[in-house]
Amino acid sequence: MNDDTGHQLAVLLVEDNLGDRRLAEIALREAAADAGIACTVEAAESLAAALRRVQSGDHPVDAILLDLGLPDACGLEGLMALRSVALDTAIVVLTGLSDLRVATEALSSGASDYLEKAEIQPRTLLRAVRYSIERRKSAAEMVRLAHTDSLTGLLNRRAFFEHLEVALTQSRRSERACAVILFDIDHFKEINDVFGHRVGDEVLVEVTSRLRQHLRETDAVARIGGDEFAIVATNLQTANAAMEIAEKLVRSMAAIEDIHGLHLEVSISVGISVFPMDLAGADELVAHADLAMYKSKSSKKGSINFFDARMDAIVKVRHELKRSMPEDIQSGRFYLLFQPIVDSNSRRLIGAEALARWRDVNNKVIGPSEFIPIAEESGSITVLGNHLLEEACAQIHTWSEQQKCLVPVSLNISAIQCRDPAFATRLIAALERLEVPPQYINVEMTETTIFKSIEVIQKNLETIKSYGIGIHIDDFGTGYSSLSLLRDLPLDAVKIDRSFVRDIGRTLGSELIIQAVVDLGKKLGFLTIAEGVETEEQASLLRDIGVSALQGYYFSHPVPGAQLAGWLAKGDTHLVA
Repeated sequence: MNDDTGHQLAVLLVEDNLGDRRLAEIALREAAADAGIACTVEAAESLAAALRRVQSGDHPVDAILLDLGLPDACGLEGLMALRSVALDTAIVVLTGLSDLRVATEALSSGASDYLEKAEIQPRTLLRAVRYSIERRKSAAEMVRLAHTDSLTGLLNRRAFFEHLEVALTQSRRSERACAVILFDIDHFKEINDVFGHRVGDEVLVEVTSRLRQHLRETDAVARIGGDEFAIVATNLQTANAAMEIAEKLVRSMAAIEDIHGLHLEVSISVGISVFPMDLAGADELVAHADLAMYKSKSSKKGSINFFDARMDAIVKVRHELKRSMPEDIQSGRFYLLFQPIVDSNSRRLIGAEALARWRDVNNKVIGPSEFIPIAEESGSITVLGNHLLEEACAQIHTWSEQQKCLVPVSLNISAIQCRDPAFATRLIAALERLEVPPQYINVEMTETTIFKSIEVIQKNLETIKSYGIGIHIDDFGTGYSSLSLLRDLPLDAVKIDRSFVRDIGRTLGSELIIQAVVDLGKKLGFLTIAEGVETEEQASLLRDIGVSALQGYYFSHPVPGAQLAGWLAKGDTHLVA
């Protein structure tokens, strides 16, 4: 309530000397009248009276004029007491002392200004009050900005941890539980990649709005990452109370349907850690909730998981894998298996997909769904990708030397490899060095991968296509599919995701989608390959729809290169009659 907003200026004058109090009040009113400002002045004769007035909550004051010599407070004692209850209020110290040391200490203890009574003039006093108010407002705004996320207005990561530390202290005293509830938006990167960051920001703002609607006033809410939100829920009687909060959030986010006219299915994955059940500090509680959240992400949409000790064991295993990965790449513990791809009509072997495996020091075989995320997080993905590329080319070269009937081999390429401007050059150089004809290599990537840095990726694809290497899209239909991909990219094949194959013959929708992709393939000149074929019924239905090729356990599990070589030696191999 300052003069710039049209409200009157409210000043609390804390002074026990009646004469000084009247002089200050007259000077302040006189200067305010000359400046055309409505000003009210209240008086308090002691620190206790001033504290009662400030804490009453009635008509907040804009500034406090404080004498340092009060009956119940001497020196800076009164200043520090008032500052502790009036955090955002300007406090101007009035004193009869001319002491630079005292002035300096007062300013460092929270005073906004320092005036000697002998030098007070009406305009000087009013200017000190008004400037102190503006300085306090500016300081408060700087603090707010330093603790606030600029897009959502929620707390930022730094402020969240400050609130969490306070909440843990209160939890220890009250013996009530305190929960960290962490969630992020499923497939949010795809929303950004497909629809643009403006739509992504709108989703974040809408999520924030729903958070504010459904959480308690006592809960601290923060945006601590791109699409990652955190909540400190305090004063909980049981862990179930945290679950109830999380379930409410999951339902609320699932109700988001329309952003700028776009139909979006928004879901979140939630992880929860609870103090004191989880006896950990602030950093560990967040790390544990984060781990529980990633367990949720590996489950169905809208999943909620609590942290438990088993997850801690998972973290340690993951850390050990991350540590040993570089050495194991060099020592050859990563290797390839090959899963056959057959013609849908003749069932003849026409290709194979190279699938990476990792045999660790304990002789345990680890699959790509587990080690690829670790490789991407640790920065080892490029080295690993180059190693597997060399392995595949070496295997093809071996088959060629053994005079086997060669078939194309498809290599899975990660998003990070695709975004590397040197990827195409590196791939071509490897083929030339190992004397592998380009028609025996296909690069395989997901549609979501292609949406990221599409200009760089498209240039890489055009380069390798012109060299004669095939290009396949994997898992088609599971992301934000765009028909422009099928139209604009130099594709040789589209692999229909196993989720559609699994439902064929049971749901009409899956069959119609497969039929639509097949029809597009015929018109645009690319093959269609169905993944995850496990039964003769599926194989026959896919053949009848017109799918070009089939892949799955019905024909063969992934096998070593030597076993595939035996089939290649037969030349006209029919895997399933």
